[in-house]
Amino acid sequence: MSAKRLPQWIVIAVLAVFSAACDTGGSNTVANPNLGGDDGGYNGPAARTEDIRSFQLNFWTFLKEDNRCGQCHGSGQTPTFVDLSDVNAAYSVAIQYVSLIDPASSQIVAKAATGHHCWLGQSAGAACASNIEQMIINWATDSNVTSGRQIQLTPPTIKSPGDAKSFPASATDNAPDSFANRVHPILVANCQGCHTETAQPLPIAPFFASNDVDSAYEAAKPKMDIDTPANSRFVVRLGAEFHNCWTSDCGTLPNPSPTSDAGVMLQAITDFAGAIAPTPVDPLLVTSMALNLGDGIVAAGGNRHEANLVALWEFRTGSGNQAFDTSGIDPSITLQLNGSYQWLGGYGLDLANGWAFANNFDSEKLKTFIESTGEYAIEAWVVAANVTQEDASILGYTGGSARNFTLEQNMYDFRFYNRIDDPNPQSLNGEPFYTTGDSGEELVQSSLQHVVANYDPINGRSVYVNGQLVAAADPVTGPTTIGNVVWDDNFAFVLGADAAGSNDWDGQVRLVAIHNRVLTQPQILQNFDVGVGQKFYLLFYVGHRIGIPDSYILFEVSQFDSYSYLFNEPRFINLDPAWTPGGFAIQNMRIGINGKEALAGQAFANIDVTVNATNYNAATGQLLSPLGTIIALEKGSASDEFFLTFELIGTASHTFVDPQPGAPAPPADPPNPVASDIGMRTFEEINSTIAAITGVPTTNAAIESVYADYVQQLPTVEAIDAFLPSHQMAIAQLALTSCSELVEDRGNIARTAYFPTFDFNANAQDAFDTAGERALVVDPILTAVMNVDQLQPANNLTTQPTEAEITNVLGAMTPQDLDPALAGDSYDSLITQLLVGGPNDATRTRQIVKAVCAAATGAAVMIVQ
Repeated sequence: MSAKRLPQWIVIAVLAVFSAACDTGGSNTVANPNLGGDDGGYNGPAARTEDIRSFQLNFWTFLKEDNRCGQCHGSGQTPTFVDLSDVNAAYSVAIQYVSLIDPASSQIVAKAATGHHCWLGQSAGAACASNIEQMIINWATDSNVTSGRQIQLTPPTIKSPGDAKSFPASATDNAPDSFANRVHPILVANCQGCHTETAQPLPIAPFFASNDVDSAYEAAKPKMDIDTPANSRFVVRLGAEFHNCWTSDCGTLPNPSPTSDAGVMLQAITDFAGAIAPTPVDPLLVTSMALNLGDGIVAAGGNRHEANLVALWEFRTGSGNQAFDTSGIDPSITLQLNGSYQWLGGYGLDLANGWAFANNFDSEKLKTFIESTGEYAIEAWVVAANVTQEDASILGYTGGSARNFTLEQNMYDFRFYNRIDDPNPQSLNGEPFYTTGDSGEELVQSSLQHVVANYDPINGRSVYVNGQLVAAADPVTGPTTIGNVVWDDNFAFVLGADAAGSNDWDGQVRLVAIHNRVLTQPQILQNFDVGVGQKFYLLFYVGHRIGIPDSYILFEVSQFDSYSYLFNEPRFINLDPAWTPGGFAIQNMRIGINGKEALAGQAFANIDVTVNATNYNAATGQLLSPLGTIIALEKGSASDEFFLTFELIGTASHTFVDPQPGAPAPPADPPNPVASDIGMRTFEEINSTIAAITGVPTTNAAIESVYADYVQQLPTVEAIDAFLPSHQMAIAQLALTSCSELVEDRGNIARTAYFPTFDFNANAQDAFDTAGERALVVDPILTAVMNVDQLQPANNLTTQPTEAEITNVLGAMTPQDLDPALAGDSYDSLITQLLVGGPNDATRTRQIVKAVCAAATGAAVMIVQ
């Protein structure tokens, strides 16, 4: 795994402690609320009811500080919902501005969302609002008002589908005002330092400055608002955020000068958008009323079980270099993002050599709350980038060489480390680890997965994947403890790596939650069923079509990724709880977007449902289809307009005519393509060939183990164009294991017969200080790999390296031996490179022989046939 060092963490941690303890000037420092759950110095009247006590512990305690709401609303300024002198009086005021049934609709949450006195910064209003919403949820949960977030359906503003602009099909459409003519040249000229696939030192997605105009066009669409060009992300980044301006004049919104960077970009997008003709809605269609995603009711996290929540990251911010903890429990553990990362549409982060970390001062909250109960649960929605990662840290509360806990991926397995009170030194590193691999199942997949890791002192560790308990036992048996002398409060919470910046993990993370109680299977299934990501309930009004007020088609809609929407489980519902259906039909429903029916994803085009009293439920309506479907994102989640069409709803009807298919294009390939004479060995052939080369039989225990782990990553067909990078990774592991068994002479493989005169007991510098000594290793290996004593040169591939060329690459003494043109160059052979910086002992000698053996054995010479 690549290493990413973060020595600044130590500095951050020290500065945080000293600044909190010693700051005597400038702005006043304010202590975080007491984490022990006591009254934090409050001397007023005691809470009169359990509900007021819950209000005090979950809401009042966290908002009464001067750096929150206490400075104004603690006394003097109305409303005094955090009255500092009387928590009962504060409760009587707060309850007027809070909804315990629907916390998201609370007036206090809406006010915070504007950035009003947000303690995380005015631009982080959404994060402060989420924190307060969660405080209200915690209050409601403890008061038995609700067991989680509840969603209330309210009618949206009714509007007709309008004529809308849509992005042209091609980057070159509408020339000379096409994207290729107007916008792309500006991006190529000024953004290629970062936003291309080949940018150095680190490419930053999206790659809208790519030289491939079609690829750039797809990446640029979400950054352009063709309805209101001034709102385009490209313009805002320059004119409001002054991001990488290419001249000294970035421009200032809302009216940048025409010659400024923002002005030039605005004019280019305006020209491009001006050439796009609106798409009129076909008047013959039977349509619902229209909605934008923002007209929906936010349903993200609806009905989740979140009692005993300690920390929560939902990654809703969508931009910037910070991810906020919105658990409502202080201190908020803000994650600083580093390396290569990308915010995902619909909430989430994509980490590709990227990682996030908190300082240890804030991370101590985890230790404090978890030690108070002695148990905890880690909950995460993740997508592994691949199943070849080993020892890859998804998340952890760590200090680098030791840890309090870590959730890790090792190829197909999840590993769970937990530090306990045990005299075994390994316990400081959370070992022995729990692994899902003991279940015999390959559980990690490159798809969205819900993972819960539980620990309690009686039952130990367990892991649930997608709601199901993994059948693997904790190797630590008997009662255990994570008492306050065990966990280290100097550790930091880290996402995507460990605290040393190594063991990095590549993948997407959509949600992370830490609970200071284990989650039961019903609670886990509840959260799994809720799902994850940015979700909305869209209520499409159809009352005008059936003559029944308050009638809607309800969809759960989420931005599935940065390029599409998921429309899920449509149902008919009437918001009047007293209404009873008399019976009417709904047939062949389609989804429209931006003035037209979507070209693909019409999974509901064949429904035939009668809404009647037998199947209708006043609380949940009537399900029309259990299916979901993907609809392509066009202009972006803020601009795309949706509506529904029907072939029949009530008495309104329209006959849909399938478009006539065009003439098929001529085949791109000749009728009988010529197959390559060059192929590759399949997995069984590779295993047997490596065994023949090294003399290590396929029945060797180490080989059987590695082969079982990697067999799914080895080639299954002989076609050379089917070769993948994952194949080479598996071949390298198999070759290295075989060479290691050979060199260490495990199982009496007869290393001496293979390398009859090489001295494996010599120090590395002595063992390889002459060309002759190096030949004692290289020659036997190449004899086995290339059959050099038997194979005639005429039988070699014309493009295959010769024995001499491979010998030089593996063991040449100097660059000039490799190629006379390299005289004085710094390029060295493999053996020479491995001698630099390593220990000078016999162990290093054996390691070098293994490396040479694996490099030759796993090369294309062996794979190609």
